[in-house]
Amino acid sequence: MLARLYAVCTVSRETLLRVTTPEPWPADGPKLTVDTESAEHADEPIRSAGLNQPWRAAVAGIELVVAVVLLLVGWWAWQRGTVTIYLPGPQGAVDVVTRSIGSWLGTSVGAVTMAGLLLLDAIRQLVLASRARRRESNGV
Repeated sequence: MLARLYAVCTVSRETLLRVTTPEPWPADGPKLTVDTESAEHADEPIRSAGLNQPWRAAVAGIELVVAVVLLLVGWWAWQRGTVTIYLPGPQGAVDVVTRSIGSWLGTSVGAVTMAGLLLLDAIRQLVLASRARRRESNGV
């Protein structure tokens, strides 16, 4: 039993040493080799595409139209998902039974959820399309 305990402790110690050994590359990841083409353009500043592009307003408009269509589909599916049944009850009374059809209600909830997400993204697209870019002044 003592030998078995020693073997477990030895394996655990080796595993611990393996885990705590430093990585062979720095914390920001391994360094890649430099291409000759990228070395030629190294003095040029790196430009991003920019978030505020005017085409984002068109994307927001399309998303708003699709969101309205999805809201209408959701309303239509909800109406199809609830069925009211009138049954004759005791002593001539009418019993009203409302039956829910899960597939239609699930479709309705999914459509309205997608419409909400599209509405949020349309707002984001509009903000990014209308945000004014600040220009750096060179002391002029």
